[in-house]
Amino acid sequence: MKKDKKTYVLALSIVLLGMVLFLSSGRSPTEITATEIVRNNPGKGSKNLELGATIEDIYIGGIDVRVDERDYTTEECEKLFERCRDELIKAVLAENTDLIDVKGDLNFIKELKGYPFSFEYETDAPDKINSEGLITDDKAFSAIVRITGNYGEYSNSLTVKVNVNPGRSIQERVYKRKLLRKVSESGQGAEVVTLPTEVDGKAVKYSATGKEREPLFILLGFVGAAAVVIGSFRDEKAKKIAYKKAIMKEYPTVLKKISLYLSSGMNLRNIWQTVYEEGVEKKGKDSPFYKEMGISVNELASGISEGLVYQGFGERINEPEIIRFTALLSQNLRKGSSKLKELLNEEVSKAFMDKKQRAIKEGEEAGTKMLLPMVLLLIDVMIIIVIPAFKGI
Repeated sequence: MKKDKKTYVLALSIVLLGMVLFLSSGRSPTEITATEIVRNNPGKGSKNLELGATIEDIYIGGIDVRVDERDYTTEECEKLFERCRDELIKAVLAENTDLIDVKGDLNFIKELKGYPFSFEYETDAPDKINSEGLITDDKAFSAIVRITGNYGEYSNSLTVKVNVNPGRSIQERVYKRKLLRKVSESGQGAEVVTLPTEVDGKAVKYSATGKEREPLFILLGFVGAAAVVIGSFRDEKAKKIAYKKAIMKEYPTVLKKISLYLSSGMNLRNIWQTVYEEGVEKKGKDSPFYKEMGISVNELASGISEGLVYQGFGERINEPEIIRFTALLSQNLRKGSSKLKELLNEEVSKAFMDKKQRAIKEGEEAGTKMLLPMVLLLIDVMIIIVIPAFKGI
C-alpha cells in the first residue's frame, strides 16, 4: 500500500512539473499602451522585439523590430576623448616609457578598449615613421604625430611631439634593409655580386653566420648515459635471472640422480663427481648448474671439506630449494642421518612439483606479454575493415 502511494505521488509530481514547464515556456500576448521604446545606452547593444499589431479586427503577427543602441552625443564624445588621452598615449608608446626618449617602435593602434573612437595618424616625418608606427631611420630625430579620433560625425584630434633615439634593434633593422638594397643594385645579369663595404660612411665587415650550440644535446647526452647504465644493470639482472632459471630447471633431474646413486650405496663425494661428469658430457661445461658443480668439484680436489663445499654451492646459487638441499647434505656429513634417502626423495617430489608450477607461471607471463601485440593486431584489422566500409557509404 505504501509503495502504491509513493508511486501515485511521484506520478502527480511529474504531471505538475510538466504543467509548470508548459506555462513557463511561453507567455500570453500583453497589450502595449506606450508607443515609445527606450534605446539602450551606448555599448549596451541593440534590442530585438517581436510584436503583434491589431488594425480594426485584423491581427498582424511576427513584426520583428530592431532598436539600435543610442549614439553618444557631442558633449559625451568630448568628455570621452578628453578621458582617453592618457590611455591613448600610453598605448601608442608601446614599450617606450616617455615621448621625449623613444628608443623602440611606436604602436599606432586603431581602437582603444572602452572607447568608441577609431584612430588615424599623421606625422611630419613619414619617411622616418611609417603608418604602423615602425621607425625606419637609425639616426635621432624629432617628429610631430597628430592623432585623430573619429566617431560617426564627431572628430577630434591631439598632437604630440616625440623625440626618437633609435635603439639597437631599430639600427639592426635599418642597416639590414640598406645592405640588402645595395646588394640588389648589382642586378640579375651581373656575374659577380659585390657586397657593400660601407653603409652611411661606416665600414662593414662580413662573417658567415654561425650556428648556436644546442644545449638540448647535453641533456640528451646525460639521458643517453643514464639509459645505458640502467640498461646495463637491467641486462645484468636479466642474465642473472635467466642463469638461475636454467639452474632451477636442471635441479630436479640432478636431485633425482643423486637420490638414485645414494640408494645404490655410493658416498656423496663420488656421487657429486659422477653426476658432474655425466652432466658435462651431456650438457657441456657452460651449462649453469654443472658450471657451479664444477667449482665445487675443484674445491673438493683442493682439499676443502665437503660440508663447506656443499654449503658454498647453496650460497652461490642462493635459491631456497638449493640451500635446503645442501643443508641436508652438510647435516648428513656432520651428524649422519639414516633418513637422508627419504628426505631426498621428498625433495625430488617437491622439486618436480615446483618445476611444474614455474612452467605454468612462465606460460601465463608469456600470454600476458602477447596481449599488447594481439591488441595492436586487432586494431589494424579493425582499421582495414572499417575504413573501406565508411568510404563505401
